[in-house]
Amino acid sequence: MKPNITLDRRQFLRDTAVLGAAIGVAPNLFGAEAGSSSFPSRKIRVGHIGCGNVSGSYLPNLTSQPFIEVVSVCDIILDRAKKRAQQFKVPDVYPNIDEMLAGVPFDLLVNTTSMPSHGPVNKKALQAKRHVWSEKPMALEVKDAKELLDLAQRNGVHIWAAPTCVTSPQFKFMAETMASGKVGKVTAAHGTYGHGGPGWSGWFYQKGGGSLYDLGVYNVTTFTGLLGPVKEVVGMETILNATRKVEDQGEVKVEADENTMLIMRHGNGVLSHVQTGFVYFDGERLAGEGRQLFTIDVTGTKGTMHMQGWDWGPGGVDVASQGEAVLETFCKDPGKYNWVGGAAYVAESLLTGKPSLITPEHGLHVLEVMNACHESQRTGRRVKIESTFKWPLFG
Repeated sequence: MKPNITLDRRQFLRDTAVLGAAIGVAPNLFGAEAGSSSFPSRKIRVGHIGCGNVSGSYLPNLTSQPFIEVVSVCDIILDRAKKRAQQFKVPDVYPNIDEMLAGVPFDLLVNTTSMPSHGPVNKKALQAKRHVWSEKPMALEVKDAKELLDLAQRNGVHIWAAPTCVTSPQFKFMAETMASGKVGKVTAAHGTYGHGGPGWSGWFYQKGGGSLYDLGVYNVTTFTGLLGPVKEVVGMETILNATRKVEDQGEVKVEADENTMLIMRHGNGVLSHVQTGFVYFDGERLAGEGRQLFTIDVTGTKGTMHMQGWDWGPGGVDVASQGEAVLETFCKDPGKYNWVGGAAYVAESLLTGKPSLITPEHGLHVLEVMNACHESQRTGRRVKIESTFKWPLFG
């Protein structure tokens, strides 16, 4: 559903300041103080909930990691869970989160349920003192996401939320190029991510779904990671289709945003905007030179950068700068990066104690920005953002 966070902003700001002070006791709380001593088998035991479409990408990644053991899968449609268990040789299957938490022990819950289910499922796992990796967003409302962070802190466990785009080599290259001064003072950025809309489930189009939560979240995460926390937001959203036909429900009424434009003001006068939607043709390709389409553009006073491909799966970064006006491609190697590799990334962080670039504070900030876009559409006003996170991510 479209959350109303206006009444909670003052209390949210006070509470977040208190939480931030508590988190400051340990650097990068969600990752740094763990280590292999907490996991005697030197493996992270994973329970995976939500055996729909996305699990078909997550489970191959999880089961291929030598430091992860997937011990259980769960889905309210039990046959889906059984099929995934058979496909990936997972020993235990459960029909709901309560039976899963009471069943075979595990360390990390990987939550790929529908977006409206993320918050309630994450809360139950944290209450049971399990670490959580959640698909985006971690909850639908800011106050609920903040409650999850508080709950994790109290219970000595951790929560992280997708997406993983700040861990790509291309993201790091862009951040370091900006810091080097090669493109001068960064002033503006543009991001886009859209397609014709998912056809397999109706919740994408119902309250709690929408193109911003599903697609635009990647660009919002990238730009906040590159340009810093957002200070205020202006948003416009439209619905172009009264109904949609989907595999699981037939014809559904469209209630969530299908076509969204988000403008963000970061610090020091930097502006960025994101356009996202379920009503975009996405079949075009660039001819010649093997280049992919640009979906992330960053402009400065002395140069510009363009990320090739989507920020969840980048193919390189093209840079032009003062004295070198011809675009040159850098950082084409994807390294170990994988858009569904976030759960494995944080599992390794838990096991080794290595700090995580993905933090819950950043995920909460991205959620507030997206909800502020919805609020701006409802009210026709600019919306101030209260939350923040540790930035820059490098250096």
